[in-house]
Amino acid sequence: MEYDIVTQRHLAAADKLLNYEVNNSKLLKMHQSTAKTRLILGGKRSGKTTWGVVECCWAALGIHPYLDYPDPPLKIRVCGVSNEGVRAILLPMFLDWLPRHAIKKMPTKDDMTMILHNGTFIEMKSYEQDVEKYEGTERHICWMDEEPPRVLYESNFMRTISSGINGRLIITCTPLHGMNWIYEELYDNPMAVPPAVEHIHVAIFDNPHLGEDALDTIKKDPAMQDSLDAVLYGQFVPKSGLVYKEFGDRHILPAVTEPKKEWMLVLGMDLHNRNPHGIVFMGLDKDQVWTVYDEIYEHCTIDDLATKVKAKIGDRWPPVGSVLDTSSNIEQSTSGLTEAQMLTRKYGFYIIDAHKDVEAGLGKLTKLLAGSKPGLKVTENCRNVIREFRHYVWDDWARAKDKYNPKEAPKKKDDHLLDAIRYVCMTELTYRPPGWKYERKTAEASKTTGYYLGKKN
Repeated sequence: MEYDIVTQRHLAAADKLLNYEVNNSKLLKMHQSTAKTRLILGGKRSGKTTWGVVECCWAALGIHPYLDYPDPPLKIRVCGVSNEGVRAILLPMFLDWLPRHAIKKMPTKDDMTMILHNGTFIEMKSYEQDVEKYEGTERHICWMDEEPPRVLYESNFMRTISSGINGRLIITCTPLHGMNWIYEELYDNPMAVPPAVEHIHVAIFDNPHLGEDALDTIKKDPAMQDSLDAVLYGQFVPKSGLVYKEFGDRHILPAVTEPKKEWMLVLGMDLHNRNPHGIVFMGLDKDQVWTVYDEIYEHCTIDDLATKVKAKIGDRWPPVGSVLDTSSNIEQSTSGLTEAQMLTRKYGFYIIDAHKDVEAGLGKLTKLLAGSKPGLKVTENCRNVIREFRHYVWDDWARAKDKYNPKEAPKKKDDHLLDAIRYVCMTELTYRPPGWKYERKTAEASKTTGYYLGKKN
């Protein structure tokens, strides 16, 4: 990249910053990204921390080649995991990349703030500090190196919107803590898209400066095996273990606008008073394969819910049945009826009581997902269903995990739609084509026993 002659003179003593070349096109894309929050998920030694230092130095000096940061002075915050790590890793990297003539005041043990001659300051904090230390005035950039606690991210976020400053947030990390809040809120979330959030994965192999010997050493280290995808590729790894490990891209079908005419339609319903209702629209084909083709994940009244369900089904109303857990139904104060009674009497739902054996249901869904020809599929428009499949993990002990066997129950979170699917699949319904009607055979009763003998001649 080329700078104007004035900038080159200012950087004459900083050939490293002047001649910086991005490791790969992925990191270059993030230097160019205008998203409010940029999430760089990188393997170890993938160059993500260097990327963060250079991004901040460019902005601090007013020479960013891609983004229109305000002219200096800027207010920049840099956060690391520990006080020791900030002093031993991040501070030396800034001193290595910033021109020495640009620095007016060096950080001290008591005041970890660097001030440049152009008025820009770079304050350095750690996750060990209380959240009160993160409050204050606006910041143009808040960079968090490694996964921050959610409360600190939220505090940094508020600093970037104070006084209409329209600042930016950056997280560079190797996701070693599993599917935590970053995964749920900033990664696998339909709302986490530009211009709000943009993310990339940078693998260790994307760093051209790392030799094959170092890569082989990492791959062969026994202690690294459980976190290998995170260490090498910057991928999220579930620490408690996914319940439905079988679920993947092969189970996801293209979106549909309406169910296939030959499907037998069934609703799965997981109703709640305080949490969102989870409703799945499922079709069963002649091969006994279930397809989840639509969903409702919303907190609303039973009246509103019934209206939304009927609107989605349209001229295919009514479905064969609606499967829900009636054991926890609470009488509504206004009607004196339970939710199931309201749906039946007022709106014409045919309610099938759900089979509530969780362990058996987990086994049923696991079996349906397994094999080369799965018995359960999901259309891509069912984003919340797909998200729950990818988030649903086994529970684990909060402390002293090594002293206990793993828990045998899933974590009770992100499961409303999965519960509804489980209810439907546990009914063991047999496919019948739309319009099929049961015909009673004409028979005669035995004059001796009173039992029916079969079809009358």
